[in-house]
Amino acid sequence: MSTPATYTVLETARFERKFVLENSSLSFAKMLLKTNVGVFSPIYEKRRINNIYFDTPNLTSYYENHFGKSERTKIRIRWYGETFGAIEEPVLEIKLKFGAAGKKKSFPLKGFKLTDGFSRKDWDTVFQASDLPENVRAELKRNVPTLLNTYQREYYQSFDQLFRFTVDYNMSFHNVKSLTSSFNEKSLPENTIILELKYDVKDDKAVKKITKALPVRLGKFSKYIRGVEIFNPHLAV
Repeated sequence: MSTPATYTVLETARFERKFVLENSSLSFAKMLLKTNVGVFSPIYEKRRINNIYFDTPNLTSYYENHFGKSERTKIRIRWYGETFGAIEEPVLEIKLKFGAAGKKKSFPLKGFKLTDGFSRKDWDTVFQASDLPENVRAELKRNVPTLLNTYQREYYQSFDQLFRFTVDYNMSFHNVKSLTSSFNEKSLPENTIILELKYDVKDDKAVKKITKALPVRLGKFSKYIRGVEIFNPHLAV
């Protein structure tokens, strides 16, 4: 079973730099990219991205990311299109971070139907029906679903094709209870937009000309951390 063409398998490390625009507009974000020295232009069609994150019962991944552990792992299932109902071509992604750089391993999963009441037993059925390495299966057994998030994404690429920006907006989060997977939703303000600059480690020196032209500083923003803290405000410190 091959990975769908819409997914990128990252075998080499790359940087992912985030810039948070608050009280802003999508048109302003697009203007920043189009007038940037990198001459960014749209690639691909915009689409809705959906993720279900998995973590240990004591939220190991959350704490590793929250406190900036240099080597950390994030596990999620990603698909495009409608959030609920029949999910086609979902992909299990394991993101590995080494400081500011990271890699990503992707494994295609069998399709499933996501509805209220989707349980851990249902997830186990999906994993058993999918062609996954044994070490990945073992890792999944130690983790439970903790959060679903969904957002719109647009894609831009520099004229020299070395740098790519994604623009994320209309972000919402669904609380996933690990045993019953019942969902309830909360959203970020519509004027919160995340620009994420992605590029290979070898191009790190050349990226300064692009970041210096942005009227917003490099920041930290993890959709997973934000979503977990929205439903668990006692964790925010």
